[in-house]
Amino acid sequence: MVIATVVGHKSGTAAYRLSREDLERAIELISPAEAYVDYDHPNLWSWRDTILPSLDEDPEAEVVAVFIGDEPEQQPDPAIDAFRAAFPDQAVAIAAATAGAAVVREMYGTDLSHFDKSPTRQENNNSATEADIASEKAIRETIATYRPEDAFEGEETGRSGDSERRWLVDPLCGTLNYAAQTPLAAVNVALVTPDGIETAVSADPISEEIFWTDATSAWLRQGGGDTVLAPSPRTRLVDIQCDGPLDRPFVGGQLVADPRLRAQFGPRVMSSTLAVAWVAAGRRAAYVTDGHLEGSVHFTAGIALCQAAGCVVTDLNGDPIHTGRGMIAAADAATHQLLLDLVRPHLAAADGP
Repeated sequence: MVIATVVGHKSGTAAYRLSREDLERAIELISPAEAYVDYDHPNLWSWRDTILPSLDEDPEAEVVAVFIGDEPEQQPDPAIDAFRAAFPDQAVAIAAATAGAAVVREMYGTDLSHFDKSPTRQENNNSATEADIASEKAIRETIATYRPEDAFEGEETGRSGDSERRWLVDPLCGTLNYAAQTPLAAVNVALVTPDGIETAVSADPISEEIFWTDATSAWLRQGGGDTVLAPSPRTRLVDIQCDGPLDRPFVGGQLVADPRLRAQFGPRVMSSTLAVAWVAAGRRAAYVTDGHLEGSVHFTAGIALCQAAGCVVTDLNGDPIHTGRGMIAAADAATHQLLLDLVRPHLAAADGP
C-alpha cells in the first residue's frame, strides 16, 4: 500500500521504476510502524537497510515495484515477467490451493445456495455447491496471475487454453461431506506437462494443512513450516473408494465388504481424496479405488504426493499406474502385496469371464 501510494498505482498489473526520492518517501511513510515493537517489519528493514544502501554503492542500480492484479498488463514489461518467473511452480500451486481452501473454509457451515449432487453415483457430478464454484474461481485467478499462458482444467468450469502446461483443479473434493458439515474435504491442484506431474498440492481447508510436492519430495506445510511426509503402515487403516457407478462393476463396494480385508486392515470410506494424501503422510496404510484416473482432477495431486513420498502406487493389477484400471497406493511393499491379493478376486469378478 505504501509503494502504491508513492507511485500512484490504483489497480491492475504494472511495474514502476522508483527513483531514490520515491524510495525515501516510502521509507518515511512506513517508518511509524516501527513503534510497534511486537511485530517484525521486514519491508521497512529491507527498504531502509538493504535497498537504499545498495543505491549508494551502485548509482546505476534500479529499483522496480511490481504489482500483479486480476487484469493483465497493458504492455509487456521484463520486470513483470521476471517477477512471475521468480515464483517456482510449486509456490504457484501452493498459493492457488491456499486461496481455494480459504474460500472453502470461510463458507463451511453456511447455508449453501445450491446442492444436488447424487450421493450414490460418482459420475453424476453435474452440479456443485456455491463453495465449489467460488473456490475454483479463486484458484483460477491465482494461477492466471502467475502463469497466464498455461492451460486450466477445473471440475466446475472445464478446460481452457491449449498450452502443454495444464493445471488440473478439483476445488472441493468431498462436496457431499462438506455440505453435510462433515469436515473431510480437500482442495486439489496439480500441474501436468509433457514430462509428467511437475508439482501438486492437496490442501485440507478445515485443518489448514497443505500437503505438497515438487515431484521429487513430499511435504506437509502447517503453521509456516514444512515437514517431510513419511508413509507408514502402522495404522492398518485403508480407505476404499466406494462412490462408483451403479451400472457397471466397481471393485470398491465388493472389497470393503470382504471379511478377509477386515481380518487384515481397518477399512474406511471417507469419500474424499484427502485420504490419498493421508497415505503419503502415514495416517493411512493404503488407499484403493477403481476407475480411470489418468488426467483426473480428483486424483492427480494425491498420486503425485504418494509417488514423491515413496509409496507403492500401481493399478489394481499391480502394473504401473494408468496401465490398467484403478489404483492401489500403499505405504510399503508388504501392505501393497496384501491388498493386491485381496483385490484380485474382486477385480476378476468385475472383469467377467
